[in-house]
Amino acid sequence: MKKIAAATIALLTLSTSLAFAYDPQNAERIKTLVDTGMQYYWSGGDVKKAEAEIFKGITLHGRYDVVEQSFAEASKLAPERLDFRFAVASSQILQKNLDGARATYEEILAKDPTSFDAQAWLEALGRIRNDETEAGLAHQALAGLDRERAEAYRQRFVRAEQIIAEKPNTDAPALSGKVMIVTLGYALAKDGTAEKPLLDRLDVALKAAQANPTARVMVTGGQPQAGVTEGDVMMKWLVERGVDRDRILIEDKSKDTVGNVLNVANLIKRHTADSVILVTSSSHMRRARTLLEDALKQYDLDANVVPVVALDAPSVEEAAKVSADERLVIYRDLMRVSGLWAYPGVQQ
Repeated sequence: MKKIAAATIALLTLSTSLAFAYDPQNAERIKTLVDTGMQYYWSGGDVKKAEAEIFKGITLHGRYDVVEQSFAEASKLAPERLDFRFAVASSQILQKNLDGARATYEEILAKDPTSFDAQAWLEALGRIRNDETEAGLAHQALAGLDRERAEAYRQRFVRAEQIIAEKPNTDAPALSGKVMIVTLGYALAKDGTAEKPLLDRLDVALKAAQANPTARVMVTGGQPQAGVTEGDVMMKWLVERGVDRDRILIEDKSKDTVGNVLNVANLIKRHTADSVILVTSSSHMRRARTLLEDALKQYDLDANVVPVVALDAPSVEEAAKVSADERLVIYRDLMRVSGLWAYPGVQQ
């Protein structure tokens, strides 16, 4: 089994590793900045408080602006730490500042011309912009660094474009062989109940389970509200409508789509499947399917992924339209799943 770097999350402890490299005052300041950046990356916080206490005299505009500024300041104190520059670029991408991210990756390459990760991101940015010339030039440079890995990324990008171009499917098929129905969660209401997008997904999952009576059903989502997770709520909803509890697997450790697909791929590796019926909203499917197929490939699994959408657009024709923002998040999260999402100690 191939090791998936993106599946491993470990928060970096800087107090000892940095103390010997910098004077104590800088080391402590860097640790504060990194801790602040990671706090706001994961869960946010009071932007005005960060503005007043951490970044005196600097105006901040939002959660990821705090993250970007944290690592930008850390990078000034430790310019040789290119991981801090990668964190700045990641924060810029989260804020849809593609020009800023491109400039940051070029800065990294100026310091380290052999950085495969920075060059791969330049190709991805070209793909996000749908600029074949930019992407092609970036790919040539990437192949010059590592031809085999560059080809693997080219194949990722080609497959993403194929998925983006497909018309959404709303019909739950009956499949032969060993089938796993994977239904992705959606954030619960504050009282722990399911919102309409999740209920729509569950309706589709139920149809798929009825059409495939021997299939296992995996429900995913680990963000708790009122003491329950999406996975808990989804499982109970299906059981109440006649799906045998023994058929249901719960993945309730993930915080977002990237975590969903990595944990799903790990569970499919353990439980095996010839085919995966993937259920989510039509606006979410292109991203979810792109990521899941990549995660399965990393686990050397050749299960066929069959998408079935819960329509959250006025029509299938409207659901087929792909915005610039959607292209960005598809490629952003594909790079994350591949392991190229650099914050200190975080590769997801």
